[in-house]
This record gives sequence, C-alpha cells and structure tokens, in this order.
Amino acid sequence: MSDKHIHFITGRLASPALVKLLSGLSPGFSYDVITLPAQVAALMTTRSIARRIPANLTGAMLIPGGCKGDMQEIRKIVSGPVSRGPVDLNDLPRHFGIKRGKIKYAKPHLQIIAEIVDAPTMSIPQIVKRAKRYRKDGADWIDLGCMNDTPFRHLKETVQELRRLKFNVSVDSFNPEELIAASRGGARLFLSIYSGNISAATKLKGKVVVIPDPGKGARSLYKNVRRLEKTRVPFIMDPILDPLTLGAARSFARYALLRRKFPKAEIMMGVGNLLELTAVDNIGMSALLMGICAELKIDYALTTEVAGWNRDSVRQLSIARQIMEHAVSNGVLPKGFDDRLLVACEAGRPQFTARQLMAMSKKVRDKNFRIFVAEGFIHIFNKEIYIKTKSAQDIFDRLKVDDPSHAFYLGKELSKAETALDLGKTYRQEGAFNWGYLTKRTKKTR
Repeated sequence: MSDKHIHFITGRLASPALVKLLSGLSPGFSYDVITLPAQVAALMTTRSIARRIPANLTGAMLIPGGCKGDMQEIRKIVSGPVSRGPVDLNDLPRHFGIKRGKIKYAKPHLQIIAEIVDAPTMSIPQIVKRAKRYRKDGADWIDLGCMNDTPFRHLKETVQELRRLKFNVSVDSFNPEELIAASRGGARLFLSIYSGNISAATKLKGKVVVIPDPGKGARSLYKNVRRLEKTRVPFIMDPILDPLTLGAARSFARYALLRRKFPKAEIMMGVGNLLELTAVDNIGMSALLMGICAELKIDYALTTEVAGWNRDSVRQLSIARQIMEHAVSNGVLPKGFDDRLLVACEAGRPQFTARQLMAMSKKVRDKNFRIFVAEGFIHIFNKEIYIKTKSAQDIFDRLKVDDPSHAFYLGKELSKAETALDLGKTYRQEGAFNWGYLTKRTKKTR
C-alpha cells in the first residue's frame, strides 16, 4: 500500500456510488470520501468547495471533473496537491490507470413477456419459429395473443408444443374458454382478468394478470384484487399504461402509487402501449421504460413487435433491462459502462481538428488518399491535394481518378464519410461504423 492518501470530494447523489466504486478498485492508496451538502457534485464550484471542506486537511484532493472555478481557491487552504477527476464517475478507474473487467450483470429481476399477436391465424410451426426468436432475443415468456372474432382452435395444442420445447407460456384473452383451454395445455400466466371473467380465475393453474374494469379506474382494480385474494388465486397487478398524449403521465403516477400501496406485490407494465403507438425510433424509449421499471421494481413487462419501428423490441428491452437494473442496484447513472443502445449516436467521437489535419497533410509524401471527418466537413488529402467539403460527390468529381478499382474504393469510402457526417458517427477509413448492439450483425460491412 502506498503512503499516498486522497480525499475524494463529492455531492450527496454521487456519494454512495463513489464509495462503492472505490471499495471495489483496490487502488493502491488510502482514501476517504468527503460528501459536501450539495445534491449534484458537478454543480459545485471551487469556491463553494473551499468554503465547505474540513480545515487542516493533509494529502491529495480530487474534486469532481465538472466543477467550475479556479483551483487556487482550494489550494490556498489545503496542504496537498488538488486536481480535477473525470467528469463521469464511471471513468474514475481509467483516471488512475486501472483497467476494469467486463461487467457481469446479475440475473434480471424483470421478466419480459413477448406477445405473438394474432396467434389464431398462425400455424403451430409459425408460432414456434417466432417464439424461438423471441427467446433468443431475451424474452422470458411467450404470450399467445388471442383475437375477439377469431376462434383459436389449436390453442391447447400450441401451448402443449411450446411447453414441450421448454417455453414459459402465457395467453392473452378475455374469453374464459380460451383461458381454461390454455391452462389445460400447460400455460401458467393468464392475461387479463377483470370483473367480466374473474369467475374463471379459480379454474386456471398459474398466475393471472388482474386489470381495472374498462373505464372504471383504480378502484375497480383494487376490487378485483380483493376478490382474487379471497379465492387465493395468485395474481399480478396491471393498472394499464396509456399511450403518450392520451394519459401516459397519469399512468406512470398510478404505477408509482401502486408500488407504494403494495410494496411486495407483483406488477406488470404493458410497455408495448407506448412502443407500438409512438412513431419514433424506439431504442431511447425502451431504455426510458426499463429505467422506470427498474426504479419501481416492476416485475413483468409485456411487449409486441408489430409496428416497423418496434420490430426489435424484445432485444432492445432485454439490453435496456440489464443496463437499468445494474444502474439502479449500484446507484449510478445509466452511462459509461455499456454503450449497446447507442446505435445512431456515439458516446464520444475522438477526432482530429481541421488544423491538425492540415498539418498532417504537409507531412504526407505519397499519393494515397487519407480521408477524415472533422469539424463538420469531409477532409481528403495526399501529397498533391487537400479538399474540404460537405459533399462526397463534390470531392469525387474533383479527384479525377481513372482507375476503376480505385474509383470504386474512393466512392465507397466517401459515401461512408458523408453518412458519418450526416449522422454524427465516427468515420474510420476502411473500418465499419459502430452501430451499438447491432454492430455484430454488420461487423463485416465496410
């Protein structure tokens, strides 16, 4: 152990996470954590730190990287060296030259239910094929979505086949006959029970998802819960998540209230109501929903994959579940340790400045083209030429390349560079883009 001692300065929110992080690092020096009376560490200034730190401190001091102000404010009153740490707490190991191993995620708390919509219109092989993909993508349950006006004549046989293949099976229907048939086939989760079909609940082997009566609100949910408790039917509560612009904010408040009212109860959230009914790239929304579920200790999330923008929902939710549950359990922000959900954007784009590229070009002694994207432009140069523009076509027209293979290469690379410029991606000549969790699918793409 080194004789060096470091005082880590932080705020109230980051303090537990900092203590936990340092305890797992074995940094080779002694330390203590000084928590100042500020919620957000990055909003402190050097002056406010100087006013609040204990007197007569000896040893080095590390303040949050986001703190503004003159370091001399602190150096005047402490005997040791004072420096700024990284802006992001997760970068602290790298700051001290400590390489952290890959995160080992705990077994997820939340279980993902992937619904196969319009299952009555599909054959058993078709359903099995879909179920296998959902399971590979991270689903814990396969839900068979029934249809009000279409009989599911092969429901029992479908459930039996899925159970034979070791799937956890649920069924989504208001029809008591379909619920009972699924139960006889081996289903063990039943959506959804309300006053209109609650009498069938005692005939089902497994848990039921209980919901409010249509248009009746929370009181009817509690009433249905009391009826199930009297008959000792195990249940999961779902207060219903309404779509954005049609009550979603009130819905989240209901979930929070339900968790406070029933701290040990199992709760389900139908996240598909937001993901399917909002025409946006849904990766960020999936992360947000899983973050809310992690904070509220939601036990099940139901999703579908119908809309084109929601076609990879199960996989995205599975990744987001890992990230958010890890962040909540460790008291850290959901950033800096897993970038798989950064698909269109990137965490950081290390790049040269235009001035550095110009200096580099003056040292080039061959005709091979170097291509970079920096400061909002595409830069291409060799020993004879330097072009800076926003248009790949403009560059190509000015290069006057006659060799077909070389022209093809440059056309491909310049097209990639323009895409990187448009999307804010990191461009690497002859390298693939980083598409987050999709990168493995495209790693051979140049």
